Amino acid sequence: MSDAAVVYRAYVDAESRRDEEAMGAALAPDVVIELNGKAALGSADEDAAAMAALFEAYPDYRREIIEVVGQGSRAAARWRMLGHPRPDLAEQLPDLDIRGCSIVAVVDGRMTEAYVWSPSGVIEQILARLLGDAER
Repeated sequence: MSDAAVVYRAYVDAESRRDEEAMGAALAPDVVIELNGKAALGSADEDAAAMAALFEAYPDYRREIIEVVGQGSRAAARWRMLGHPRPDLAEQLPDLDIRGCSIVAVVDGRMTEAYVWSPSGVIEQILARLLGDAER
């Protein structure tokens, strides 16, 4: 398995444990994250804020890796996000059952770029609601 695939798996494993420190350790401080071809997050701190909001809104949130392949400093992954919103948010947020893929680049053991695609556009809508930024 390539270095990038190992780092991606480590991030998703930490995400599943809700280990925010380990998630942050897998990201470069200035990581660039795009969602469906648009700039979404521009730092590890922004990713941490987005994930904290997601964890709070979806108590049973989890991401499953369907497949990850990599070569050297790049990896591609197919994944599935699952979860149900807290009862007080059930009318505002949809259940999660989203399939997508990511392509990541890794330098010195940390993701520096993540390009995330999901056909539904639900991730952007949820982030906009949770983070209060309609431009996402």
